[in-house]
Amino acid sequence: MNEDLIIQHGLTLDEFKIIKNYLNRDLTMEELGIFSAMWNEHCCYKTSKKWLKKLPTENEIVIQGPGENAGIIDIQDNDGIAFKIESHNHPSYIEPFNGSATGVGGILRDIFTMGARPIATLDSIRFGLIESEKTKYLLNGVVHGIGHYGNCIGIPNIGGECEFESTYGFNNLVNAMAVGHVQKDKIFYSKPKSIGGLIVYIGSKTGKDGIHGASMASDVFSEDDEDDKRPSVQVGDPFMEKLLMEGCLELMSLGLIESMQDMGAAGITSSSVEMASKGNVGVLINLDKVPLRQPLSAYEILLSESQERMLAVIDEKNNLKVKEILQKWQIDYEVIGEITNNKRVVFESNNKKVVDLPVDIIVDDAPEYDREFYIPRKRKGKDFDFSNIKLEDIINTLLSNLNYLDKSWVFNQYDSTVMGDTVKEPGQSSGIVKIHGTKKVIGATTDCNPLYIRINPYEGMKYTVAESYRNLIACNINPLAITNNLNFASPLDPNIMGELVLSIDGLKTAAEKFNTPIVSGNVSLYNQTNEIPIKPTPVIGMVGSNQDLKKVNSNKFCNIGNKILILGKRLEKNLSPYLLQDQNLTSNINEYNDLEELDLDYEKKIADCVLKMSDFKYIMSCNDISRGGVFLSLLKMQYKDMGFKVNMPDPIDLFCEYSAGYVIEIRNEDLENVTSFLSKNGVGYFEIGEIVKENIEINSKKFDYFDIINNYHNNFEKIIY
Repeated sequence: MNEDLIIQHGLTLDEFKIIKNYLNRDLTMEELGIFSAMWNEHCCYKTSKKWLKKLPTENEIVIQGPGENAGIIDIQDNDGIAFKIESHNHPSYIEPFNGSATGVGGILRDIFTMGARPIATLDSIRFGLIESEKTKYLLNGVVHGIGHYGNCIGIPNIGGECEFESTYGFNNLVNAMAVGHVQKDKIFYSKPKSIGGLIVYIGSKTGKDGIHGASMASDVFSEDDEDDKRPSVQVGDPFMEKLLMEGCLELMSLGLIESMQDMGAAGITSSSVEMASKGNVGVLINLDKVPLRQPLSAYEILLSESQERMLAVIDEKNNLKVKEILQKWQIDYEVIGEITNNKRVVFESNNKKVVDLPVDIIVDDAPEYDREFYIPRKRKGKDFDFSNIKLEDIINTLLSNLNYLDKSWVFNQYDSTVMGDTVKEPGQSSGIVKIHGTKKVIGATTDCNPLYIRINPYEGMKYTVAESYRNLIACNINPLAITNNLNFASPLDPNIMGELVLSIDGLKTAAEKFNTPIVSGNVSLYNQTNEIPIKPTPVIGMVGSNQDLKKVNSNKFCNIGNKILILGKRLEKNLSPYLLQDQNLTSNINEYNDLEELDLDYEKKIADCVLKMSDFKYIMSCNDISRGGVFLSLLKMQYKDMGFKVNMPDPIDLFCEYSAGYVIEIRNEDLENVTSFLSKNGVGYFEIGEIVKENIEINSKKFDYFDIINNYHNNFEKIIY
């Protein structure tokens, strides 16, 4: 094989040499394709594996940590929650509709493959500046794709985030998260249990879409690559996925499936290899038996990423029953192979072996790199001049910035109430759904602070985890566990690699302190185009629960006349990066002061107080304080004809970021009990004002209530068009 062919398959010459020396023979083209798929960043995590091993992944509630299709946690009463987040960044830049739609489809399969019924989805999407026609095209395509797939299959989208920033202009990010409910005694895994079990193909026929999709997602590209990469984007069919989901869940409920694996990235190759590896067995598959949409070579079948397909192992005696059930659901089904005891992956086509490889060379001996990385230099302190900043200017700036505006235009295209169990819809602190037929609720949120992480990856990641934590706490949801999507540019750059390493270290520190282990996740590297890297964007998806639906906090104002209190520690103006950026005091990343060290013990202390006050029914409504400060939190809490009247020694402080920050609404009659409780627990608070009718007033200065509310709710749609 020539060097160009090897490099085209995403392997380095050194990697190919290792393979060749191990096998002591030439590779077939099909075998080269398998190594191309299984030794790329997307499948084997060869750059991040060393650092991911340091993350906490276990505690008393973790049923399944990383390594399966999804993580699962115990929420009592034989109930388990499966959840995971994954990226579809590169495909969504090339084909925004299909790329984002199949991202949703793929993450849903990860959930129901475990025997869990999906009950909610979330997303985290980022784009370049809206002035670009390309950004408008990507935004519309991605939102339409996410909405189309979720709406058609009938799973509610309950939350997410949507951000615009210049570094995503040629590399938008699309991260999709799904949550599912499973009874703990009905969980399914991908590990085969018996030699001789039949390997069966379930789902859509295989076509040419998605070939080399995994390796495409593990490389940088330029705008010139766009048309060449387009065939690597899969096309989804949500109606088929609905049938596939119901068919697979029925087979599982009847105990007819031994193990199951989604044919996701790298298709039948990765699913069969992962099964063999987890079961310490071999697989023998006849590619001629794979249902096809069109004539395909063995190489194309192995690397196709056609959607809505599953690989399962069944007992031979169940073959007829499985086939009958899948025929009822109009799902293609075929026996294509068997589990063997030789620990080899063998694929046959046209009566000859096209692949015959030991499992360990594909999985266990996959490369693991210890790449060079740089630690950012210590930043010198700097004072910024706020003397010319006027209150009116700050508010006008926020209300003309897409990142601060109400995102109803986005989430109104998603069905958030289908299935009838949605408690909190998108746009609030966290999305919340009920476990069907119970009082138990699940809260979920996705968050990231790319600017913080670019300034200080370690501290910035702590702030990101804390923000997810506060989003759940504000709803009186007990945070339980994390899934993460680590989106970074090229790790071949030691500066980028440093961001990855230090971010993971920050994630470890925060997760250990909050006792929220990381049970699943995804790494997406090489997110740069035309040599422009994205900001580091490690997204945190956090899940929690409350045993009683009636104890969930409102995130909206409840009554005129109620008092408004602030908990937490305000960051000084010079140490509030988003305030500095959004008020145009600096745009140079080197000019920011270092982040203030985040006190996680303080975060936890205040969070515990908020949970207790919520259970005491002292808190009428609550919202966390993050980007945009207290002012934006209050604006998000506005409801019906209610506004706010507040006082601060320096009104600009209303726009600073916080650590452990919450805005809480308290009834007048509870104020003494609340302040006494906070004082006894050593928690500082500040009473800033009260809820009033149709008014926004800061330090006795009145603003146009209707103008501000109208702009907050409607400017997003005006700006994007």
